[in-house]
Amino acid sequence: MFKPTPNPPATPRAGIIDPRLVDQALAHYDLGPDAVPKPAPASVTAAAPTNQPPTSPNPEDTLLDLHSILQSAAATAYENADNQTGPNRKVAMGVVHLIELAQLRMGLLEQQVVAASS
Repeated sequence: MFKPTPNPPATPRAGIIDPRLVDQALAHYDLGPDAVPKPAPASVTAAAPTNQPPTSPNPEDTLLDLHSILQSAAATAYENADNQTGPNRKVAMGVVHLIELAQLRMGLLEQQVVAASS
């Protein structure tokens, strides 16, 4: 069998690293002990993604988003469960069941929101 990469060295050579080279590399990248992090440019910070979901102006839009997300999750879980056997299929079907419970709970919430807005 041909390996595209060679085997690693039999003995680690970490003890023979020249400290001057380490200092030079740290100085080049400003990674020394007294290094101060540079602020990111404004264009990078403005375009940085956040972990916050987009906020909807009203509860109905939020419910529609949740419905779409749960339908996608259910389709994915069903497809995964169909391709499994034995205990793995039981786990996948458990996920399907949890998604269906979430869909039922969302339906109840939707009825409450519609009743409150009427």
